[in-house]
Amino acid sequence: MFSADAFCSVNLYILIKEVSIENRRRNSTISISKCRLSLAPITEEISEDLNLPASHDLKSNSGDHPPIVEELQTEQNVNEAEATECVWKLKVYKNSFNQTLPVDELSNFQKSRQVKCDVNTTLEEQLKSSKDANKKPPSLKEKLANNHEWDILGILNLSAMNLIDTDMPLIIQAAFSENKTKCIGLILRDNNMTSDGVKTLVDALLVARTKLKYLSFSNNSKVGDVGIEHLIYLFKKKRSINFLALPNTGMTDRGVRLLADLLCEVDVDSPCPPIEKLYISFNKLITDESMVAVIQILERNRTLKVLSMEYCNFSDKVRRILREISTTNKKINLSLSD
Repeated sequence: MFSADAFCSVNLYILIKEVSIENRRRNSTISISKCRLSLAPITEEISEDLNLPASHDLKSNSGDHPPIVEELQTEQNVNEAEATECVWKLKVYKNSFNQTLPVDELSNFQKSRQVKCDVNTTLEEQLKSSKDANKKPPSLKEKLANNHEWDILGILNLSAMNLIDTDMPLIIQAAFSENKTKCIGLILRDNNMTSDGVKTLVDALLVARTKLKYLSFSNNSKVGDVGIEHLIYLFKKKRSINFLALPNTGMTDRGVRLLADLLCEVDVDSPCPPIEKLYISFNKLITDESMVAVIQILERNRTLKVLSMEYCNFSDKVRRILREISTTNKKINLSLSD
């Protein structure tokens, strides 16, 4: 028969042996948990697996090592820190992958995936550009014959067609010939008309039955002051036009003076035309010499609502003076560039 002391020694030996076996199994499980981060046990689970309370202080065989539970806790903390870092890296990588980054930070995978799309897009653009290059712009006759805006609105838009003075008779025939009174707008911007083309149009309008309201010669840089003279003669005879666009037409200070005389009723025999919007921007030959003429228009004209003179050759001082006068007289909206 074993004595009570021997029996306790055996039980203690078995307990230590079981703890040692469980410790080795636990260390193995923790090593595996480094690969399976989501399965890393918490302190309570470790203590439960060892059949020990969480506060139990079980010593190892060597006094140089901390308690086993403390070692396991330290290992667990390391695992959790590594897991957190790995998850954070995964999230950063995922976000970086999904977001649009600068070109020098794109991954090789993204670049390779886009190569095929870029090649296809480039080929499509080249084919489209080639097709557009081979397609000839419509001639003036084709434009006049197939102009839906002209048919519906009565506005004949012939912008950017490389028109010259000799094209004007055909335009007049299409828009202002006998029994054709529906043209209320003629837009001739971005062409190559000169003062001769303007005179041809003015001569036709003086005898035509028309109610033309909108006229634009924008970006015909050779119209000049002579062309302005022809238009002023038209305005003295015809009073239907209320919109006149003359940006970048080669107008000088003399042209502004002529317009001021027209718009301020200097000629008592010719009443002021009902022009409401006048655009003469981008005429670089309009300088500070036009300040007095512009002030007269601002103070004396009764019909004008918009006067646009952006990017003319005014000094800062003159622009400031004109703005102050325009602010006082709020009937006319004056546009000047900064």
